[in-house]
Amino acid sequence: MNRTSRTSLLAAALVAFAACSKEPAPAPAQQAAGSPTEPASLKLAKEQQQGAADTTPAAATSARTPWVRARAAEGVSLLEAPATVLPAPEGVAAVTPPFRARITKISVRAGEKVARGQVIAEVVMPEVVQAAGAYAAATTRLEAYQRRKDQLDGLKKDGLVKLSDLLESETKLAEARADQQSALATLRAADLGAADARRILDGSGQVGLRSPISGMVHEVKASIGETREAAGEPIARVAADGETRVEARLAYAPPPTAKFELILPDGTRHPVDLLGRAPVVDPRDGTTAAWFAGRNGGARLPAGLSARLAVKMGEAAAAVPARAVALDGKQAYVVRNVAGKPQRLPVQVLATSGADALVKGVEPGVEVAADAALAASEEQP
Repeated sequence: MNRTSRTSLLAAALVAFAACSKEPAPAPAQQAAGSPTEPASLKLAKEQQQGAADTTPAAATSARTPWVRARAAEGVSLLEAPATVLPAPEGVAAVTPPFRARITKISVRAGEKVARGQVIAEVVMPEVVQAAGAYAAATTRLEAYQRRKDQLDGLKKDGLVKLSDLLESETKLAEARADQQSALATLRAADLGAADARRILDGSGQVGLRSPISGMVHEVKASIGETREAAGEPIARVAADGETRVEARLAYAPPPTAKFELILPDGTRHPVDLLGRAPVVDPRDGTTAAWFAGRNGGARLPAGLSARLAVKMGEAAAAVPARAVALDGKQAYVVRNVAGKPQRLPVQVLATSGADALVKGVEPGVEVAADAALAASEEQP
């Protein structure tokens, strides 16, 4: 090995020795023992425990279930139900031809007020025209046969008439009368009478379709020259105000002392009276239909209006979670907080639905166990 190689090797050895002989850099100062960095969740839990230690016994928590405060019954969703204003049977009318008809004239437009009996449209109904002709023909025959019958009755007294002639006259008279009554029945079906038969024949055969009620025309669907079948779509519809009838969906049977109000979308309230409840439950949502009428006739409300039905129990009630009510035999009870200790309190259940219950016997603001069954095991003897 030459001198240069030896020198290089010696220099490398010195550098390595110097590096090994250096003291290591001081480690970052460790935190004092007993004070490790705490996660945020652990810190929050300690703060909550500290806060719980400072609470009064009335706000303490049961070992198994938390305490909740009974709420005032006003404004609870359990006391409201969706409702719809139903159309009054006498407040809606459809103008439809009783037989196949051809429209010749439309006398009204949507938005016009009409009186009962006012002509809405004029039509030609072939069956009615034929009935008018049959009635007129039968009437003519009937008059002729009646005159012949009277003559034969006069001759019968003198013994100058055959019995067969008399019987034939009576038969023809009866047939003419039957044809007349058959034609008149068809006219009656079109709301026409005997006096209208001659008018139809003397005129163009047109018949006026009249409104059965007084009100406002809210729909006209017809064109001149159009043919409508008897079972087809109405030519026009007329609507009028009628007695307010409301249908609501109730999730429970209200007590006999309950009172009801209909709350309109604008906040207006109208008192209503319960008429009855359906005897069956809707399997889709567990509700039953109930019907209400405006008190003393009430205000006239438009059919189809969506509203809310407010139920007033008529007695002191408070709202608590449904699980806050338990049964001991047939007696319902809640578990209230008495100086931090659970104690049963008998109550009367007025209504239950979903997660809430309305009870009588506990004041709003009183703390009760959220789960009475669990809290009952901690009850003081």
